[in-house]
Amino acid sequence: MATLNPKEFIQAVFINDLSGIMAIDKPYISFMVMAIGIEFLGKCISLSQEWDEERVSRMRFEEAIKNIPALHSYIPLLKENNNYDLYVSLRCGLAHAAKPKYEITLSSKNERAHLVTQDGRVNLKCEDFFADFVAACREVIAMNFSSNEDKMNKPFLAVPAISSNQTGTNPGSTLIGPMNIFNSSRGV
Repeated sequence: MATLNPKEFIQAVFINDLSGIMAIDKPYISFMVMAIGIEFLGKCISLSQEWDEERVSRMRFEEAIKNIPALHSYIPLLKENNNYDLYVSLRCGLAHAAKPKYEITLSSKNERAHLVTQDGRVNLKCEDFFADFVAACREVIAMNFSSNEDKMNKPFLAVPAISSNQTGTNPGSTLIGPMNIFNSSRGV
C-alpha cells in the first residue's frame, strides 16, 4: 500500500496525469478534471482540517479563485460580480450534468479566444485554462503548511501497489508505485 499526501496527489493527478490527457488532445475531459480540481485546491488552502465537509463546494471553489493568484483572472466570472456564475456554469454543470451551463462556452486550439464574450457567453479556452490551473496547482504545492497537524501534511490517499503480474496496467502512470487510478482490468 502506498500513500500520497495532498501535494503529491496534486502533482501526480492534476499536473502529471492531466498533462497526459491534454497531450492526447482531450480538452473536454480536461475541463471536467480542472473544474473539480479548482474546488480541491480551495479545500487545500482552507483553514478547515476536514476533506469531506458538506455544503461548502461553492465556498471552496470561490476561495481558490479569490486566493490563488494564478486564478485571479476568473474573479469577474464569480456570481457576485455578474451573471456568469462560474461555479454553477463550469463546476456544477460538468460535475453533475457533464455539460456546462448556458453562460459559458468551452473551446480548444484556435476555435475561440480565452475569456472573450460572444452572444452573452464567456468562452474558456482549454489550453489557457490549463496553464492557469497548473500554475495554481504549483502555487499550492509551494505553500508552507507548517503545522504537522495540518491536513496538507497528513496522508491523503492510500492506493494498492501494482503487482508485477497485473494485466492492463499503464506503464506511463504518474502514480509511480501506487496504482494508476484511471486504469481498469477490463481494458476501459
